[in-house]
Amino acid sequence: MRGIGRAWRAAAWSRAIIDTPEPPPAVSTLPAAPVAAPEATATAHPAPEDRLAGYEAPFLFTGTGAEYFRIWVVNLLLSLVTLGVYSAWAKVRKTRYFWQNTRLAGHAFDYHGRPAAILRGRILALLLFLAYSWSFEFSLNAGFATIVVLCVLAPWLLLKSAQFRLRNTSHRGLRFGFDATLADAYRVALPPLVLWLGTVGAGATIAYRQSAGVFAALIILPLLLSVLMPWIHARLKWFVHAHASYGDRMFRFEPAGKAFYKTYLKAAALAIVLGIGAFAIGTVFMSLMTIARVHETIIQLVAVGLAALTYALVLPYMSVRLQQIVWEHTQVDATDGQPVVHFGTTIRAWPLLRLVFVNVCLTLVTIGLYWPFAAVRFARYRIECMRMSSIAGIDAVTRARLTPGTSAVGDAVGDTFGFDIGL
Repeated sequence: MRGIGRAWRAAAWSRAIIDTPEPPPAVSTLPAAPVAAPEATATAHPAPEDRLAGYEAPFLFTGTGAEYFRIWVVNLLLSLVTLGVYSAWAKVRKTRYFWQNTRLAGHAFDYHGRPAAILRGRILALLLFLAYSWSFEFSLNAGFATIVVLCVLAPWLLLKSAQFRLRNTSHRGLRFGFDATLADAYRVALPPLVLWLGTVGAGATIAYRQSAGVFAALIILPLLLSVLMPWIHARLKWFVHAHASYGDRMFRFEPAGKAFYKTYLKAAALAIVLGIGAFAIGTVFMSLMTIARVHETIIQLVAVGLAALTYALVLPYMSVRLQQIVWEHTQVDATDGQPVVHFGTTIRAWPLLRLVFVNVCLTLVTIGLYWPFAAVRFARYRIECMRMSSIAGIDAVTRARLTPGTSAVGDAVGDTFGFDIGL
């Protein structure tokens, strides 16, 4: 099982390399949209800036790479000096910077997370991650006990993660909220967890002793998880978006299961076509290199490069299409039969692919020093591709609802185990 643990950690690190700070949430995250510049909007619509009734509200990102570079360097150095303890304070500084530089109708978002709460959550997250990674190294029973514990705790952690992120985000002085119950979290999270952790358990069991029944489970469970993945993804988005609130208004999420399945099927077809092409090219190229007696390591690197290229072409399409689906199906609670707010995005796959390609290349060339600039460029593109059209106007949301303090444990564990459901 050490290989499984290492593979999981490698996947987590790969996510961290390409991940960038999320825009502030209206639900899990609240990206933003590139509509007309503020001056043009003001000219076309003489209504006051914070009264958006009947108009499309612009989202703007005002951060710069140079500003964030200074924050990033200090965060990195202090996190290294303190052996990671400062990372909780670093996260607050980073998140607050991106939140406060995202503006909607002239008002900036804000983040109110407490570093001490995040640090406590990360300690628990680290303990759970170590238990998940190494429990099967000790015994099969210890591994299954860890799986049971994770199945019991994960829905609660998912709930706390969404509560912490939303309740610590505000706009115009009003906090976002999250009103889902623990029963809702279990109904949404438990089925995929059982399938996923059951697959891990089946693989571990085979490593200890051969069994035809366990081998069959190792085939059936991943297959079932793959077939249900679009439905699971849609359910997770519904869970977060449909239970979010702003002031006294609730968000809602229209059913999107069919759209998720269409996107997954198209992405799978694209991956198959590109994979066949990459395999054909790779076979010819490797044959020529074998004849030329090129070192085997170079051949392996070429194969890995072709596989990575296929993944890099499929990922932007899937990411962009899912983001479009999610925000097009998200609305703010209705007033007099009409939704107060609609969302949408103009994000596209090829611009996103070009942006990611340039960011990765410049980050590699500068040995990581370009990373803060890349993060800002990526955040600006995502935020300024969002739009929010308002019928009743933001001023229709006038009553702030006090929300109790929530634990940062779910937020920290969500980061560690990949439960971050922001798109």
